[in-house]
Amino acid sequence: MSRPSLSARLSEAAGSPRKPVVIAAPDETSAVAQSAPPGPSDRRGPAPSRQNKTMIAGYYTQDLARAVKLLAVEQGVTVQALLGEALDDVFRKYGKHPMGER
Repeated sequence: MSRPSLSARLSEAAGSPRKPVVIAAPDETSAVAQSAPPGPSDRRGPAPSRQNKTMIAGYYTQDLARAVKLLAVEQGVTVQALLGEALDDVFRKYGKHPMGER
């Protein structure tokens, strides 16, 4: 004898007479399956705008993150562009050639 599913046991404990709904996957010949646009999990590899690029990240306080986002909005640029400008300034400060990536 098999055990009831967790969903069935939770429904029973809650006093709900409902039975769990089983949703079948569409078959390969379904028009819906053929016409559906690819979802995020269907894509392979990075987006074209991210090819040959690497993320650089850090952990900062919420106040600093909010200030950076606000400054980006005030300047009409993205946070990425603002951080690219800041990195260029750091490169110049230390005598390195700025990358100019935004």
